[in-house]
Amino acid sequence: MKPFTFRLRQLGHSTLPIVCLAAFATTVQAAPTIDLSGLTDVMRSLQTAALLIGAILALISLVFAIFQFVGGNIFRGVTGVFGVLLGAGIIGWGPAWIASLTGQNVGN
Repeated sequence: MKPFTFRLRQLGHSTLPIVCLAAFATTVQAAPTIDLSGLTDVMRSLQTAALLIGAILALISLVFAIFQFVGGNIFRGVTGVFGVLLGAGIIGWGPAWIASLTGQNVGN
């Protein structure tokens, strides 16, 4: 027959995870909610930044492509056209992707 202290220690080892889980669940339930009131302003600023970056990229790539085509370097001109398409993609999809990060409607 095993001693009584060994049984108590074994009982303590088996119930310790359950007690810790119950204490943690109680603490988490009492935690305050997260305030997201300023998040809309941040997301609107990021959307504006995406539009600005896309417009700058498209403009610089367009100028670069035109000068390369005029200079006779077709390959670099095509590379510049892909830069224009990338800038247009950032303008088109960037704000929608940023708005989808929070799951809320961030209109202008």
